[in-house]
Amino acid sequence: MIRLGVCTDIRNAEAIAELGYDYVESALNAVARMTEAEFSEAKSHIAASGLACEAMNCMLPADIRVVGPNVQAQQIHDYLDLAFGRAVQLGAKLVVFGSGKSRNVPEGFDYPQAWRQLANYLRMVERHARDHRLIVAVEPLRRAECNIVNFVSEAVALTSLVNMPHVGVLGDTYHMGMGSEPIEALARAGELLCHVHVANPIGRAFPKPKDGEDYARLFRVLEEAGYPGRISIEAKTENLLEDARTSFRLLDDMRRA
Repeated sequence: MIRLGVCTDIRNAEAIAELGYDYVESALNAVARMTEAEFSEAKSHIAASGLACEAMNCMLPADIRVVGPNVQAQQIHDYLDLAFGRAVQLGAKLVVFGSGKSRNVPEGFDYPQAWRQLANYLRMVERHARDHRLIVAVEPLRRAECNIVNFVSEAVALTSLVNMPHVGVLGDTYHMGMGSEPIEALARAGELLCHVHVANPIGRAFPKPKDGEDYARLFRVLEEAGYPGRISIEAKTENLLEDARTSFRLLDDMRRA
């Protein structure tokens, strides 16, 4: 059965567990910035919840560049050693490579070179992911957030060409909606699809019944594609517990249908 999670602060893990979710997804760059005392507290929150932080998003901080004239390989390696090491201590199985500010192509920079740099970065990531037994999911982002890898089809092309066993593709229904990419693109990703984010594109809101989105179609497409993984809600909210409770009831019914 598809596993359901919420993208949220680790401190909310216990509340998310009580609502019935299978895991939490938190920001890797925030975890990497923690002091040892803060990280110890984060581990305590996860342990108390009974869940794991199975997925982690926001792989890189904005000041670590992977595209452009200022890419520093040793800085990247040092960061990934620390960040991935902490991720597995929280129970992570997968890390999301969105990080729009890190991969955004600077004005005037050569786009073919930018694509080659992304491929080189994924080759660097592969070694760290292998050593830590993690999967890395390349996340397409809407054009307003990043000017490269905006569609699931582009992420599929990139990951297919680098052909790394620990690198796959994420599909985010919010970014797909903003780019008018059909949900069937998830099925076309085939075995490369390793993670999914969901939200109502209007306002990037938590899924709710009769909110105008066909979530049942998402589950049908994933079922037909044989997708065995996770779906995380990545959405804005002013009332996390109320919205997460409503979304869980909706999505849990659909995964069991």
